Amino acid sequence: MSQVEIKKLNSQLKGIGYVNDKIIFIPKTIPGEICEVEVLKEKKRFQEGKITRVLKNSEKRTLPRCPYYESCGGCDLEHISYEESILWKQNMLQELFEKQNLWNRDISVLPCSNPWNYRNKVSLKVKNGTLGFYDVESHSFVKIQECQIAKKAINEVLKDFSLFSFSDGELVIRVNENDEVLMDLITSEEVSIEKSLVDRHKMAGILVNHKCVYGKPYFFERKNGVLYQVHMNSFFQVNSLMSTELFMYVRKCLKNVRNVLDLYCGVGTLGLQLDKERTRLIGIEVVESAILNAITNARLNHFKNTSFHLGKVEQIIDKIDVAFDAIIVDPPRAGLDKVTKETILKIGAPTILYVSCNPLTLVRDLKDMNEFYEIQSIQGFDMFPFTRHVECVALLSLKK
Repeated sequence: MSQVEIKKLNSQLKGIGYVNDKIIFIPKTIPGEICEVEVLKEKKRFQEGKITRVLKNSEKRTLPRCPYYESCGGCDLEHISYEESILWKQNMLQELFEKQNLWNRDISVLPCSNPWNYRNKVSLKVKNGTLGFYDVESHSFVKIQECQIAKKAINEVLKDFSLFSFSDGELVIRVNENDEVLMDLITSEEVSIEKSLVDRHKMAGILVNHKCVYGKPYFFERKNGVLYQVHMNSFFQVNSLMSTELFMYVRKCLKNVRNVLDLYCGVGTLGLQLDKERTRLIGIEVVESAILNAITNARLNHFKNTSFHLGKVEQIIDKIDVAFDAIIVDPPRAGLDKVTKETILKIGAPTILYVSCNPLTLVRDLKDMNEFYEIQSIQGFDMFPFTRHVECVALLSLKK
């Protein structure tokens, strides 16, 4: 064990200290604290560790609400107040952008009006007939009975886990704002589900190994007057409250555009928030069920001037003969690949709206496009309260 003084935070909001003059990253620590630390991983240039005891507490440290906080690994920031976590995220974003000379003005993060019970989707492990997660550090199984950041309708289903008959595998649950439930039971075992489970919950659909055995493999979600069909495996924002704020911001940024290319369009999530009377929307997505949802959603919302294409951006874009006013990109955490960035620059749309769940890859991609595009605004959204993650939206304009 080593005593470590926490000097500052890194871009993942882990504490930074030194052991034998070598940098060490320690989660769930606060600058100014002195901690007893166990080294977990030894790398060539750095170490990773965990707290075994806090010797000098920061006055900002708070008691976590979740009883599994120290072992689960799903949350990172319950040891500070919610208000403090917003400040940490704002500072992290500003340091990332300033370090790359991309933006030297303040960046705000819009807080969530209810930072608890916000997640509308969870994936849990099932081991020996119990539910839980694997510890992010030790990979040991952590049995849980409820999740403090999951929506209450999800936790109500977890209470009835005894009505499922499988002992090992994975359970994925998602709910909409009406508390309708979709579940996928992933296991190599034979599964039976007691009828009382359906009677006790608003069960939209039950899948076993991705195949629907009850109801439908989708439900409907309404956001800002737009109705979405969402399949079990289609991407949709996990925080219902903050997604409403995000969608309103997208509308504001793109209120005057006409021809829009929506990359990683999913179920049409962002593009269908635009003005259906004046917008021509073309979406590209690699997930087949999401594209089918997007086509349905355009029809449901009478958004007539749309076309959605299944496949990779670089394979489809040359077949589309449209001069785009704006491009929406909402990629996975890995960000934009080299070919997609080259394709975007080739198109040369006057406006790009980049929605990112990973500030590190966002900054990397904006740096790569900095020769051709300049940042007009940056806004953070606390889509993932009490975790180190933050949603960030950058509005770019083509340099003249």
